[in-house]
Amino acid sequence: MDCQCPIWMYGNTDDGHVPRQSVGTTELAIAEAQRQSLLKKTESQIVHGPRLDDCIERFVASREHELGGKTAASYRFQLDRLRTFCAAHGAHHMRDLTVDLLENFKLDGLPKDMADTTKQIVVAKVRCFLRTAFRRGWIEKALGEQVTGHAAVYEQKEPYAERELELILNEAGKLNGGRKGYSSAPGTFRLLLELMLETGMRVSDAIQFDPARLYQGESGMWVYVFSQRKRKRTKAPVQTEAYVSHPLKVAIDQCAWLSPDKPFWYGGSGAGYGLAYQVYDRMQTIGSRCGVEDCRPHRLRDTFAVRKLLSGFQLDDVSRLLGHSSVKVTESYYAKWVPSRKLRLERLVAESLMNAKGNARRD
Repeated sequence: MDCQCPIWMYGNTDDGHVPRQSVGTTELAIAEAQRQSLLKKTESQIVHGPRLDDCIERFVASREHELGGKTAASYRFQLDRLRTFCAAHGAHHMRDLTVDLLENFKLDGLPKDMADTTKQIVVAKVRCFLRTAFRRGWIEKALGEQVTGHAAVYEQKEPYAERELELILNEAGKLNGGRKGYSSAPGTFRLLLELMLETGMRVSDAIQFDPARLYQGESGMWVYVFSQRKRKRTKAPVQTEAYVSHPLKVAIDQCAWLSPDKPFWYGGSGAGYGLAYQVYDRMQTIGSRCGVEDCRPHRLRDTFAVRKLLSGFQLDDVSRLLGHSSVKVTESYYAKWVPSRKLRLERLVAESLMNAKGNARRD
């Protein structure tokens, strides 16, 4: 104890091993207090289980490599809502969790104005965390299976009306007020919107559109093959095909490009999310100027899908064009826009009411 070196601590507790580490002080009393604090924490974990906040952090850290930074941050944000709600009800450890507390979180722990589909996603994230907690021994009951999911009704997508599209595209060509980016090139920005409308691409894919990857198909249409940015990191990229008309391709070739190799991209490799938000923000401004409500990029994709369905495309063909993981996803959003299904049901009902001689039944 004669030197001024900090005191080191190592050894075993009742639930594990403490590796050799500095306590950051030369005062024996302070070091002993740290040791006692560690022992008390261990005793608490033996009685109550690990702390909820520690487990949330370990859960997110263990899955960050497969989720990606943005999705991992969403998990952390939503699970922190759970932690805050539980702490307000005196639950700080994993073994304090009960089915009743978790069901009450679904009712009272989420914003009242949260969209039904968003609430479904949040509850699914919580149940995923609870399944991992049970598997890793943080809790002793399979709470992830006992807590029910939140059933959401998917709102049918509403496309833009033709008059709304005319107003939006005209207003897009009038953007100004910037020395760089979309405001400095209104013609380029309008073509970006036309590309999303003609191909159904999400804004995150459209802003990375690379004309060098186009090839001309037998029909004369230009084919663009790309991997969607929106996908699970654990799944292999699936190639999606988009079809670009010759006039649009020529217009894009001749417009003012925002970078040397991509017409709609600028700002470096890390600009993706920021550019997508800029497109959203400018469409909101356009909507307010020309009187179009809910003016945002994704509705161009919805308009593309509805146009194809109304023109007679089968649901599974539209699903492939949109790059959905299954036809069920497409059906959940666009079922009411499938006229062939309505006509088929009408025909079947009519046939069921006819007698053998082809006359309508009267009984």
